Amino acid sequence: MKKITLAALIIGAFATSAQAQSNVTVYGVVDLGIAKTTGGALLERENQASRIGFKGTEDLGNGLKAIFNLENEFKADTGAQATTNTLFDRQAWVGLTGNFGTVYLGRTKDLIDGTLARVDPFNTYGVIGKINEPVMRGGQSPNGAQAVPSASVVGVSRVSNAVTYNSPSFSGFVISGQYVASEIKDADSGFSALVTFDEGPASAHAGYQKKVQSAANAIPEPKLWIVGGGYKFGPAKVTFDYSKADTDVAATGTFKNFLLGLAYDIGGGAIKASYVKQKQDSSSVSGKETAKAYGLGYDYPLSKRTAVYGYAGRDQFSEKSVYQLGMTHKF
Repeated sequence: MKKITLAALIIGAFATSAQAQSNVTVYGVVDLGIAKTTGGALLERENQASRIGFKGTEDLGNGLKAIFNLENEFKADTGAQATTNTLFDRQAWVGLTGNFGTVYLGRTKDLIDGTLARVDPFNTYGVIGKINEPVMRGGQSPNGAQAVPSASVVGVSRVSNAVTYNSPSFSGFVISGQYVASEIKDADSGFSALVTFDEGPASAHAGYQKKVQSAANAIPEPKLWIVGGGYKFGPAKVTFDYSKADTDVAATGTFKNFLLGLAYDIGGGAIKASYVKQKQDSSSVSGKETAKAYGLGYDYPLSKRTAVYGYAGRDQFSEKSVYQLGMTHKF
């Protein structure tokens, strides 16, 4: 009896040790609502991307850890994958983290595009069909429509074949870099550099990006510069962002993009408002507006993991309005 008890204690000790050294977390978001756009049918549509993911760490000792993240996006209204023939379209990477910072390899969020969540009150989701994303990338018009050939669109949501590094925080400053391999002979790889600052109520960022070339001997080398920040005054937070995207093609030229945001905590939830605008300068146009939109919404948490929201927006460029009521659950 004592031998059995001793054996059980030894097995339990090993199990506890293994759990302390490594762990895997299953997480996700399910978001869905009812939306109506001017001139369109009533739709059951998400506001933020529904997803399921797996992330984990293994303690390697001396402050060093192995890390990984796999994340799939799906359509909550149909259950279908968001990206055909790609299982982990949002995240698929492995890396190391320690006193030196964090470095990881694989598919992940574009380093510069990821700053949108720092300044848009609606996070990366926005309103009006995520118009906030295109105008902060350059080369795209409202609702993701391309204003220039895809090879010249500068910013993207995700990058594959990437090596990403984030430094430790130095008095609120973090330095990040991202290298994106072209994996094509005679095609240039891409890279990004970003500096962020977060200290108390203040935040700021500045970055530069050279887009990876998708074809051999491609002449255009699109580039993107971005700067933004925010400040929280009690229950209110004001944010701004400015970017300039150079398509490196005379006919399409450059895109200057602006974003202003406001979030105000009230009634147990938060009122959100945003304004985005894009202008194009090229060999044929000067200061041409290719996007202008307003967004207004209210988020109300029912718990730490569940919230309901009501959003409305107006895209003056396409003269369309959208209204949406929905629910988000995180697990």
